[in-house]
Amino acid sequence: MNYKDISDNFIKEYPDYKSDVDNFNEYLETYWKNSLTGEPLRILLKGIDVEFILKSLTYNVEEVKRYKSKTKAKRYATVIGQFFSYVRKNTDIANPELYDAISFNRLRENSYMKRMMSYIEKCDMLAGVVEQEALSTAQAEKLLEWSNGQLDAQDWDDTTSFRKAMAALGIKMMMLYGITYRELRKIKWEHYDNRYGFITVNGFELRLPPKMTIQMQRMKEFVYNKEIKNELGLLFVDRSGEPWAEITSYSGIPDYLGALLGITSVTSVLKYGIRQLLRAGIGDSAIKRITGANEKIIQGCLVSDDNELKRVINNRIVMAELYYDF
Repeated sequence: MNYKDISDNFIKEYPDYKSDVDNFNEYLETYWKNSLTGEPLRILLKGIDVEFILKSLTYNVEEVKRYKSKTKAKRYATVIGQFFSYVRKNTDIANPELYDAISFNRLRENSYMKRMMSYIEKCDMLAGVVEQEALSTAQAEKLLEWSNGQLDAQDWDDTTSFRKAMAALGIKMMMLYGITYRELRKIKWEHYDNRYGFITVNGFELRLPPKMTIQMQRMKEFVYNKEIKNELGLLFVDRSGEPWAEITSYSGIPDYLGALLGITSVTSVLKYGIRQLLRAGIGDSAIKRITGANEKIIQGCLVSDDNELKRVINNRIVMAELYYDF
């Protein structure tokens, strides 16, 4: 499989990343001064390092001036890192030094994202500050897989396993409904309808997916059987029944995000959930009431990519009354 095929397959799997991958490929073709379809390019790919990708970013920022905000530049760095992770998993192209740098936690001095963010944060040509972006689809899938693993576990009796299970439940509710950590802390077991599979949040009865309904039922049985109680009957507690504190670190969610995805911001999870509500056509005012999120957070979740916006608009148009009679 040549490089062009690899690139096309990645874009087919992650269509939202097309523009960033195309921009990297433009730089690669300029540097290579040859077609991206040739087999010899595989030799170049084995030698690409973090410095090379950083130069591709500076090319897109400083020479062709394609990226003008720190947030867009960070997205590019994230996408290209994910692209090479895809190359690692789906090809026999060996480049252990680059692959290791990408997989390192971004806090490590020699990690890929540490190098990228160092440039982005200091670059005067990039406007604004780096906003926390919503999880990508790939990140969401990875986080959901981890969360289901904790909630499908057979034993939550020790403090750590129970903490992970509660964090997983909170993460899933953030991802599905966009509920803020502040609002999660208010939910009580009496808000959960065990019979019909609903959870009531800020007056809204929200239907739980089948898998999550089963997980909630098991969690409720465990909590009641082990008498993990607090006076207010709050859902999100630690093993001794103490409610989650105001700071998110008490829940353990930032720690688990850091270990899994290399990020510690709960806002990224929240934005993912709110973006799903926006894509479903739910209005800002309803989202505010459901999630407890402020206007700034919601506006930061609005679709900005033209191709994505086209898909969202057309998905909503087909739901119009009498659409198929026009």
